[in-house]
Order: sequence, then structure tokens, then C-alpha cells
Amino acid sequence: MKAEFYYSQRKYECSVVSLSSDQGEIKELRIRNPEGEILAVQQGQKIALRGKSRATSQEVDILKSNYYNLVKAAVTALDLEEKQKLIKDKDEQIRLLNAEISIFKEKADLSDTEREEILHLRDQIKALSEQQTTSAFNYDEQEIEAKLLKRLGKNAWHQLETASRKDLFSAYKHKYLVESDIFTENFSDYKPSCLYIASVVEREIVHSFFKSFYRFMCQQYSQQKEFVIAGVTLRNRGKYTIGSLPYLIAKEWDTFREEVLNQEYLSSDDRDRLYYQKFNDQKISSSDRQLVNEFLEQWQHPLSQWLRSNRKAASKIDQVAKLRNLTAHPMPIYKWQFTELWLLVIGGKTKSGRTQKGLLKEIYETVVL
Repeated sequence: MKAEFYYSQRKYECSVVSLSSDQGEIKELRIRNPEGEILAVQQGQKIALRGKSRATSQEVDILKSNYYNLVKAAVTALDLEEKQKLIKDKDEQIRLLNAEISIFKEKADLSDTEREEILHLRDQIKALSEQQTTSAFNYDEQEIEAKLLKRLGKNAWHQLETASRKDLFSAYKHKYLVESDIFTENFSDYKPSCLYIASVVEREIVHSFFKSFYRFMCQQYSQQKEFVIAGVTLRNRGKYTIGSLPYLIAKEWDTFREEVLNQEYLSSDDRDRLYYQKFNDQKISSSDRQLVNEFLEQWQHPLSQWLRSNRKAASKIDQVAKLRNLTAHPMPIYKWQFTELWLLVIGGKTKSGRTQKGLLKEIYETVVL
């Protein structure tokens, strides 16, 4: 498959070829600029070759100097070319089918078999026409919902707000779009998916907690309208962050080391030093701690039980906060970072084959609907 496209007002040609290697067949994307130079990108690699011949080419980092955007533009052009070819093929099939129907109709007498064949041809034409009008991105919401139900469980799925379910659909959709590009999957930006997942945690856990806690505080101190606990200001329609919650519910927790978390790749050695134990350095008095405990005791919400009984609750929330904070940086969210967030919130299988339960399922799994 070959395609032409324009990028930064320059015309490029691109194609995908298959190469043999010790690991089997791999695909290579080749992009030719107007000067005859070729950028060759092998599947899943971020280091490409650039030059007029392979012998004299130089290695370049796709993530630098707009190479990444050029590669994405080429992949999009090839995808569009393939879809246009399919449409042309379908148009030709429809033309031939219509011609066959015309030939049948010209006959004076049609047998039952020929009449059935006409109906069959009409069905084929209808099916082909419908295929041409479908979206280029096949996104089956029922299939995605079934996958999310399997990960979260029915209790969690039905307890979530409608906006949260929509965010999870959007997170899954962007994940699918990123991973469908074999050339840039490993270093593509998962930032949109991470933002959608983090918004679910903010809505379902953070906002739910602080809104109810503020209401509780107003009942305890009816003359006050604003409260400060562990450095967090509680007020009507207040704005709260994920990272502020652990300070109210725990004295210590496990979280990510910043220097490891910011790496593009995570080796087995990095995995061993990814976490460290953080001690609560915010000033929270014993009386304020007691208020938080009293609130959780009387709060009739599945989240209350989870926060009180799950010893890893503060750790998981703070880890989500650290991953959420990465979205504010100019660098992309890499696949391993996104996977950590996905496993924390939604759950799934780890590389070691262990099944990890997401925090949404942990919170709602004992709820009786």
C-alpha cells in the first residue's frame, strides 16, 4: 500500500513493507520527502533511519523534531488510502451486481431460481452500500461495555454516574485508537485516556468524599461555612484534588518515586524501586483526625467502608494522583504509565499474569443492588 500526503505544506510519499528478521516478519513504514530522503520506522521502534540509502542513513529519535507528527500523518494517509481502495472495490462490486440484475431483467421469463438470485444480489448491494457509510473507526459500545462490566463488575458499573460511564467509554476508545497504530503504540501519548480515567476517580471518590464531609462538618458546626483540615479547605462547592485525600485518611502510604515514574520505559530493576513509603507530612490534629473517623463511621456510602477497611486505599489514591499529575507535563503519557493507571482504577491482568482488581470494583463489589 502506498499513499501521498502533505505535511507542513510539503508533499510526501509513504508505504509499508514487510521485512524478515530473527523475530519473524516485521513491518517498516517508509516516508520519502521531496528531496528523496527516506525516513524508515520499524514497528514499535522510536529510533528511525533517515537518509537516501540505508548504508548512509543516520539514526533519529522519532519523538524529536516533529518526526512523531510526520509518522502519524503518514499512518493516517495510508489508513485513508486503504479505506478509499475498499470503497472503490465496493463500488465496482455494486456496479457488477447491478449489471447482473439488468441482464436477468432483460429475459422475458425468469425461473424461480433466477428470481431468488436477483433478490440475493439486491441483498449484497444493500450490504455493500451500508458498509460504505459506516464509520472508519469500528467502535462497538456494547462490546466495550461488556469488557468494562467484566473488569468492574455489575455493582460498580451500575453505581457509577452516567458521566463516569461515558468517560470510561472515551478512555477505552482513545486506548484503542493509540494501540491500533503499530508504529507508534509504544511511545504514543495516552494522555487523553488518563485524563478520562482520572476524572472518574475525581467524580466518584474525591468529590463524593469532600462534598459529604463538608455537609457533615456543617452539621457539627452550624455557625461555620468554611473549614481547614490537614491543609485542605472545605467550603461550599469547593475544588478538591485527588492528592489531598490520602492526608485525611492515613498516616503513611506507598506511592511512586518521581524519578522512576517520569521514565519513558520501566525495566525490572526500575520496577523494584518504583515505590517508596511516604509519611503524612501535613499537620492534622488528633481532634481533626477524630472528626474524619466520625464522618466515615456515619457515612452511608460504599466508599466509606473501603476507606476504613482497605489498608491500601490511601496508597492507590495517591498513586492515581501522581499519574494524574503527569498529564500536566509537556511529555507524553507512555504506555507503561497508562497501564499502571488502568490497573489501579479498572483492573486487569499484569505482565506477570496476575489478575489485579481495580479500586472501583473493590469499592462496590459488596454492594447489594
